[in-house]
Amino acid sequence: MVRRARTAAVILAVATTTAAPVATPPFTGRYVPDRTGHPCALRAVPGVTMSEGFPPDHSVYARATGRVRALVLFVDFPDAQAPSSAQHRYREFFPAATRWFDTSSYGKLDYQPHPVMKYFRMPRSFSAYGVERGYGWPVHERMMQDLLTVADPEIDFSRYDLVNVLVTPNAGPPAQRSVLSVTWTGATAAVSDEGARLDKVSVLYSHDAAGHRVLNHENAHIFGLPDLYAERDFRRTDQWAGQWDMMSLDWGLHGDFLAWHKWKLGWIDDRQVDCVYRRGTTEHTVTPVELPGGTKLVVIPVHDSGAFALEVRSRHGNDRAGCREGVLLYWVRTDVPSGQGPVRVLDANPDTEACSDSSVGFNSRNDAPFGVGQEYRHEPTRTLVKVVSRDRQGRYTVRVTKG
Repeated sequence: MVRRARTAAVILAVATTTAAPVATPPFTGRYVPDRTGHPCALRAVPGVTMSEGFPPDHSVYARATGRVRALVLFVDFPDAQAPSSAQHRYREFFPAATRWFDTSSYGKLDYQPHPVMKYFRMPRSFSAYGVERGYGWPVHERMMQDLLTVADPEIDFSRYDLVNVLVTPNAGPPAQRSVLSVTWTGATAAVSDEGARLDKVSVLYSHDAAGHRVLNHENAHIFGLPDLYAERDFRRTDQWAGQWDMMSLDWGLHGDFLAWHKWKLGWIDDRQVDCVYRRGTTEHTVTPVELPGGTKLVVIPVHDSGAFALEVRSRHGNDRAGCREGVLLYWVRTDVPSGQGPVRVLDANPDTEACSDSSVGFNSRNDAPFGVGQEYRHEPTRTLVKVVSRDRQGRYTVRVTKG
């Protein structure tokens, strides 16, 4: 979950498949390629929380390439004292979270955790802070100011790019009952003695079913990625992106990022993205997003804030426990904010689900990828995507017709 303060900076016979109604995009306007950068890098929309557009605003979000120094602090409370050591809590997340970032980024992110191996006792009781799911800026601000009171004398906060606060797991309800973990970015909650601003902070509570991946999810907000789950409809929280991205269901079978997100983070470069904005028919050979090298993404823009995107998903790397392989097709909107469906996966098999043992009720899009011989046709935009073949290396050839 991401929170932004109001004071923050703006931040096999061939079967034709159609998307489920929830994934049907609006098609007003026209697309004009941006001549100053990659023609399919849709521009971020001002005022949209964590817009899926380009370029990332590094005045608000941390860079996700090169060395990133993450300060890791541990806190407990007078009424919720830590039941075990800081080292024990640290091992819930590291080194697994670091390895996850290294694998997903193809080694482009050098994520360096810097733990202070002790619990800092907060001056107020946990109950006094009023922490609950989706808690607001005043609560966070009070907690960060108190955190500086107890930790600033020992720590030079100016040495770090972001802060992870690992709360003693016995503070608050279990994650199965209420998920409290949250990230705040873009506004300063407190300023250290060295002048460092606490404006990129993830706070993690309880023992989460996602394990270390809840930290990868929360830190990805600090890098500028939005929530893809349905924030206001928990019973159908998988309705838009299923388990196909860390920012949707961070405990899901398909734990890697979408190629669109890897492109935004700088882990995929422009040469690995094919752009289809002219009329005609083109063919594209796409390599799995989990493996380095090759074309990773095909983008078919429809208007200035919306595009179809396709990539290949396989059982490798962070997706080694994946349910289905194939061509994943989805709709990206840069004018839709975090938690309200900026990415919507188009399901090749909308009447079925798969791998139902992965969760209770969140499996509707596990079999979303398109296989060889399947196609997606969208008449309003006269767009046709057909999966032509798959080679022995797992690369797929896809034919795109734009009318």
